[in-house]
Amino acid sequence: MKIFWGAVAALTCVPGVASAQDFEGARIEARIGYETPTISDDDGDVYKIGSAVSYGAEIGYDMKLSESIVAGPYVTYEFSGVELCGNGICVEVDGNLGVGARLGYIVGSRGLLYAKLGYASLKSSITDGVDSISDTQGGVQGAIGYEMNFGKQFYGKLEGNYGDYGDYYDVKLQRRQILAGFGVRF
Repeated sequence: MKIFWGAVAALTCVPGVASAQDFEGARIEARIGYETPTISDDDGDVYKIGSAVSYGAEIGYDMKLSESIVAGPYVTYEFSGVELCGNGICVEVDGNLGVGARLGYIVGSRGLLYAKLGYASLKSSITDGVDSISDTQGGVQGAIGYEMNFGKQFYGKLEGNYGDYGDYYDVKLQRRQILAGFGVRF
């Protein structure tokens, strides 16, 4: 009986290893999220610039470092609908570019728990009805997420992001985002 259960356990592991290999290769995904850029002053007071839906895409390439560890580079760009208006002045977040690497741990036969770290560049514009200026501020971005394979090529994901863009016109600028994505692996 022990031999039977040992054989069942061994056969159960084989399909999981084969499916885990799906986490390798080039990938492209569509993303949609909810974001809240904030500013904070030297006193530690935090103010929301606004909150809105963001949408964009990510491309990346994943390599297996071991049976359960995956790593690779990524590039993402997301458009934003964040806008805050008051006293005739509007501040808009136009988009966010992120470049970095992710490191993941394969969970079960179809899941990947991962963390990302990289550089981010947030583009914003300020308008007073007559004049308009645009500016870009760079900083550090990190994320934690879970990706799940739906067959050999398709996957879905949930991800939480945080970006710190440092000092921006004498205030500190941050971005928080939660998103869902759907992608194809080649």
